[in-house]
Amino acid sequence: MKVEERTKECNEALGKLVGKKIVDIKFKPYNGDCWRLYITTDKGRMVMSFCRDWTCPEVEHREVE
Repeated sequence: MKVEERTKECNEALGKLVGKKIVDIKFKPYNGDCWRLYITTDKGRMVMSFCRDWTCPEVEHREVE
């Protein structure tokens, strides 16, 4: 995937936070060179995984159960 496409994908994933109330954030190391950021909003949870050599974080959305 080209850098421009990946950047657009990252912006769209982060854009899903707009208009939501962030109620909690947790940061945890993962695998030595990677980290996870758990963002809890009033509408659900976003998990962002970052690694040193990645262009952009991997984003997973989880809805409120």
